[in-house]
Amino acid sequence: QIPIPSVPAFQPSTPIPERLEAVQRYIRELQYNHTGTQFFEIKKSRPLTGLMDLAKEMTKEALPIKCLEAVILGIYLTNNMTTLDRFPISFKTHFSGNYFRHIVLGVNFGGRYGALGISRREELMYKAPVFRTLSELVFDFEEAYRRCWHTLKKVKLGHCVSHDPHSVEQIEWKHSILDLDKLSREDFRKELERHARDMRLKIGKGTGPPSPTKDRKKDVSSPQRGQASPHRRNSRGDRRPSGEKKPADSKAMPDLNGYQIRV
Repeated sequence: QIPIPSVPAFQPSTPIPERLEAVQRYIRELQYNHTGTQFFEIKKSRPLTGLMDLAKEMTKEALPIKCLEAVILGIYLTNNMTTLDRFPISFKTHFSGNYFRHIVLGVNFGGRYGALGISRREELMYKAPVFRTLSELVFDFEEAYRRCWHTLKKVKLGHCVSHDPHSVEQIEWKHSILDLDKLSREDFRKELERHARDMRLKIGKGTGPPSPTKDRKKDVSSPQRGQASPHRRNSRGDRRPSGEKKPADSKAMPDLNGYQIRV
């Protein structure tokens, strides 16, 4: 009977680099899917909460996976590491007249960059968070491709992924698309650092708007916001002139007028 890998569990004191190594070991133990059959259908347009449900299913089924599934699984297994920034990095390469695509989950912890993922090639998946800049990390992947006789053509970089597993936001897969045929080496490096700067600015301002579901809950539960809502004021104003419905108790009228004056 084939053993099922155990999902890694961590103590609060476990350092982030050790947690990343454990997550990568788990992804590696699932093994790369060489069958030619995609076991899990991943639609990039799905909200994050749906993709996290799919990741949970992956841990239960424990079937072999490919690179995109490894990225979704990596996000799921690092959601509780709130000091870790996660973002997708996609590569397009050329070899022997054909184009190939690959994706990993870029990570940033304490200002150092690394990656999680799975590949047929050992050097095209896990990178410990030791790279000082995003460009150093991407250049390391480029060198690994060169050793495999692949020429790197394009790099697509996404923005940081929310740590809220119930978020209805979509993952931003390709905020920056860098075409190496149109960029010099120095311009390529500058664009990578510009993207890293954009991510830091976005994190500084917050990870983005909260889930619409949460907004609705707040609107319902907060009586102050409900009373001050222009929609409610208009609806009350619309109802008052209509002589179809009159209040049963005439004593209530002064209160309504007083409320109208206060508004």
